[in-house]
Amino acid sequence: MISIGIIEDNHFQLNNYKEFLEDFQECKVVFACRSMEEFKTLPYKDPDVKAILLDISLPGESGISGMDELKRVYPEAKIIILSGHDGKQYVIESIMKGASGYIIKTSRLMEIYHSIIDAINQGGTLSPRAAHLLIDHVSKDPLESVKDKLTKREYELLHLLKDGHTYKEMAEKLFVTVFTVNQHLKKIYQKLNVTSKSELISKIWSNNLY
Repeated sequence: MISIGIIEDNHFQLNNYKEFLEDFQECKVVFACRSMEEFKTLPYKDPDVKAILLDISLPGESGISGMDELKRVYPEAKIIILSGHDGKQYVIESIMKGASGYIIKTSRLMEIYHSIIDAINQGGTLSPRAAHLLIDHVSKDPLESVKDKLTKREYELLHLLKDGHTYKEMAEKLFVTVFTVNQHLKKIYQKLNVTSKSELISKIWSNNLY
């Protein structure tokens, strides 16, 4: 069972996310709040929460500010920012604050579900737009500094990842399967000493990898 928490100030969207996720047999929404203040008043906090969907623009304490409290209560939970903002500063601040993912609210509900699964299984998730914004922010130079560590195919995949392509899109462009893309990316993670796409992009930003 995947226990999920949601903090979203829009009542309609909050219920929409909750009802959609609970349609999946493996998902259980254990709390659905409209603010950080409401979250803090919950009488019981399920210790097994695996993922939290968190809006940035909340009344009172902001989502980004509230991440410290969420990580204190749920140190193992993956926090996925679900925001109407796709500005570079929001993406960067969220990831550097410790978010495991950043998804734009205009994403389809099924994409949000898959983002939760990816965050839990792979350590992080970013929408193509968010990935592009974050990597573009720090990619002042070509990726030559890591080219020698990677095979030609791995280097091609890194460029596609930089451009914000999904795994499926990368597979189609390279005429391989999604499984093959995943295998290549795992090798890239090992060579660059990261464990997920989210961690890779965060490391790029914080260490000026390129």
